[in-house]
Amino acid sequence: MSIEPLETSQASARYDEEHNVVWVTYRGVLNADATTQVYTWLAKFFNARDNREIDGEVFDFREVQTFGPDNLFEARKKSRGFNLKQDITNLPVAMICSNFYQEEILRGPMQNVPENNRKAIVHSDQEAVDFITGWHQNQSDE
Repeated sequence: MSIEPLETSQASARYDEEHNVVWVTYRGVLNADATTQVYTWLAKFFNARDNREIDGEVFDFREVQTFGPDNLFEARKKSRGFNLKQDITNLPVAMICSNFYQEEILRGPMQNVPENNRKAIVHSDQEAVDFITGWHQNQSDE
């Protein structure tokens, strides 16, 4: 079953078959509505697919101007709920940022800490793909 890509004024989500990753792009003022729309799409997508077919997720924040205060709470809540329903232990997440502000926002609330090597902040599409590929290589070496 194929799930149509998501396209709104604040977010888009699609499956990138070339790199075998889910690619989410946020833009503008990121609020809770955009986060809810993305996680609703992700739930439909993952329910229709076998997680083992997907190598990772990329969340691109480069076009985000600011993060609404309601978004941070909603993102934590939706992410936690999604993670409980889906087995994402073998699904690395690359978060693309363009500046220090975006990095700092994502480090704290999104729990991107050194102990969680499944998530990484990167600065380009290529770095995102390289992180996902490298993460899987490291897992198979262990």
